Amino acid sequence: MDTDTSQSECTKWSHLNKYFKETLHSDGNNNITFKCLLCIPKEKLISTSTSSNSNLRSHIKHIHPSQLSEFNKCGKKRNIIDDDPAAYKQLKIDEVGKISKKLNETEFDKANIELIVSTVSPFSLIEHRGFIKYCRLTYNRVPASRRNFMRDIVSEYNDMTASLKDELSQVNFVCITADCWSVFHRVYNENTTIQPSTASNHNQDEGEEEEEVMRPINISDELENGVGNLFNLTLPQHQRCAAHTLNLIATTDIGDAEKDKAYKILSRRVFGKCQALFNKQNQSKQYADQIKNVLSRYLITPNATRWNSFYDAIKCIVSNLNKIDEVFSITSLQPFTRPRETLILIEYCKVMQPIAKSLDILQGDKHVSLGYLLPTLTAINKSLKSLSSLNYCTPLINALQKGIEKRFQRYMSSSTCQISSALIPKFKLNWASSEEKISIKEKLVETLKTCAEDADSTYTSSQPLVQNDLSHQNVTEDDDFLLFEDDLQESQNNYDLQKIVSDYLLNHNIKSPEDLPITLKKAYIEYNTAVPSSAHVERLFSAGGQVFSRRRGSMSDTNFEMALLLKFNKYFIQE
Repeated sequence: MDTDTSQSECTKWSHLNKYFKETLHSDGNNNITFKCLLCIPKEKLISTSTSSNSNLRSHIKHIHPSQLSEFNKCGKKRNIIDDDPAAYKQLKIDEVGKISKKLNETEFDKANIELIVSTVSPFSLIEHRGFIKYCRLTYNRVPASRRNFMRDIVSEYNDMTASLKDELSQVNFVCITADCWSVFHRVYNENTTIQPSTASNHNQDEGEEEEEVMRPINISDELENGVGNLFNLTLPQHQRCAAHTLNLIATTDIGDAEKDKAYKILSRRVFGKCQALFNKQNQSKQYADQIKNVLSRYLITPNATRWNSFYDAIKCIVSNLNKIDEVFSITSLQPFTRPRETLILIEYCKVMQPIAKSLDILQGDKHVSLGYLLPTLTAINKSLKSLSSLNYCTPLINALQKGIEKRFQRYMSSSTCQISSALIPKFKLNWASSEEKISIKEKLVETLKTCAEDADSTYTSSQPLVQNDLSHQNVTEDDDFLLFEDDLQESQNNYDLQKIVSDYLLNHNIKSPEDLPITLKKAYIEYNTAVPSSAHVERLFSAGGQVFSRRRGSMSDTNFEMALLLKFNKYFIQE
């Protein structure tokens, strides 16, 4: 073949066109001759085998070492068509569905990490004979060794930590949720004094090195002596978990209903029969199977550590009242006396339904913030007041209302909770009474005025406020239209904050926080970053129990932390 420069492509390895041009193809000795394009104007010919381009790589390595890294990357990014003839030939019928994209080593190792972390499997699975056999049969690859796998895990953990710190450094408000019922006033710290670099985030490696000197300290003393005087840092106002508080009302405060003797006698007799039925199912597999044959399902039984469990259990019985007598018969238990005992169960479910629904709302993972608390409590009181025509459960309603007033009175009158609820477009002031609407509106105006006058405040959003009538214009216009430069402070100072609030409350086109004008959006971020429940931390505890199982008792603290945080912080793991 002529070596004319008109032939500018490498037909054997098309991904190397940048470096070499094929000049001679010899079928006799299975060799191909290439001309190096990097050596021009000098003509350098390299012969290599048709099955390997190692000679080409050697030439790059010795003559053009600066291009070696890029050359290797081109080899990794080569098209499938270069090394898989099945990618372009017509498949047979029995081959359809069997040809799939080949994974490179990096993708294969990352998939194994995701599998082991997301399924809370032990890290030793990477060396298990069954897992190795599975990888060979499915991908024709051997997984990484335990040593290399742990290096990748540490790298993923460090990347996740760096991404998390970078994300936190870009926001002005962070919600800190803790579940520390048994810790009380004690905390463990690795240093006798808190250093500036570790006041908010402790370095993992340093924590491991100084693990032996960790000591219990008193939080109040540390704030006064270690932090308060040095860095002028204070903890925010403590707020109890709303879900726990509602659960206490539903389990403890309802005991006041038994002050009514008629309700006490009837409820204890009925709930005693229900508990006997639950015990039969839990203690006997034979009875459990018979119950399932009758109801086509097992009964839901109460669980002391699960919210709404008793309500769900009674609701399950009420939904099967037409078959429950047969269940009592096969379990040799005394059935309900109709209609009194069945009616009190029905009324109990009606009364407790608002509490159960509110618990589900407040412990939600998405779109639930502190502003949901007061509207939820208002909805509970409204639902309880509407249940007026009850025969047996009126004392239960009174006990619930008394418990809500006792435990949530501080939050009902809290300016922070009122403003946070008013800033949620879904609620605004629709949940408040007529007298409260006026005072909350005034508090909201004062809050916006304080935010505008605070010259030291910085917010995530840097968009300026545009003076327009929100009731006549859509507030979700392009951000570029809202960019101004020099007159930002003057515009904010001259803007009528009272008009902003009035327009917001009257504008029905504002349906989400993204639609809020910039001034209200800043206040929304500040007041609704907090969440009303600590259920998120309890989910973390539950996952921790799955990781630290009985068969993994020797797991180190470092590996436990990496496994747990990698599972829960998927958002900060770069794909």
